[in-house]
Amino acid sequence: MVLQKFKAHKFRGSKEFDDNQCAYCGLPEATDYCSTDDSVEDYPFQVQHTDVLYAVHDLETFPQREVNPPTPEDEDRLGKLLEAIRKLPATAQLADLNKSISKVIKSNKHERMILLETFGYAGILCSKSKHHYGKKFVTFDAANSDQPKEVFKQEWEYPVRFWTGKDGVNETVVQSLFGDCLPG
Repeated sequence: MVLQKFKAHKFRGSKEFDDNQCAYCGLPEATDYCSTDDSVEDYPFQVQHTDVLYAVHDLETFPQREVNPPTPEDEDRLGKLLEAIRKLPATAQLADLNKSISKVIKSNKHERMILLETFGYAGILCSKSKHHYGKKFVTFDAANSDQPKEVFKQEWEYPVRFWTGKDGVNETVVQSLFGDCLPG
């Protein structure tokens, strides 16, 4: 999802962060692709969706993985997950969001955060005032410098860090991505 709208570009040093990182994608001007492969093998549960090398590695190795089609149980779990989020009040914050799915998916807080951040990248959970990666590639500088005032929200990735209950679930994106997998 993160690379869906990614465009080829020339290196342009960041004006917000280390100028050895590209302002568009966050990569250094010169990079060792093999180190990403080693890093993923050493730390398979360290998901870095907005790291371009990680995302490229993920896409490149995907054809070698065995991926089963969703089962009826998977589809039911997705429906329950979305329903739990839909039930949140307009005043809900990120902690409420994370807690709301804890009974649906056996996981720890960090694993739920990664799932919810993925929904944010896709645009399912995104403040209406922010762009999501399904609509437009969000540059490294833009995503990392756009921080909420509340410190506790800064540990979340862009754009879900700006989500509140009043933003709810983007039903158009849900139907676009999961329409065939949802009951009813």
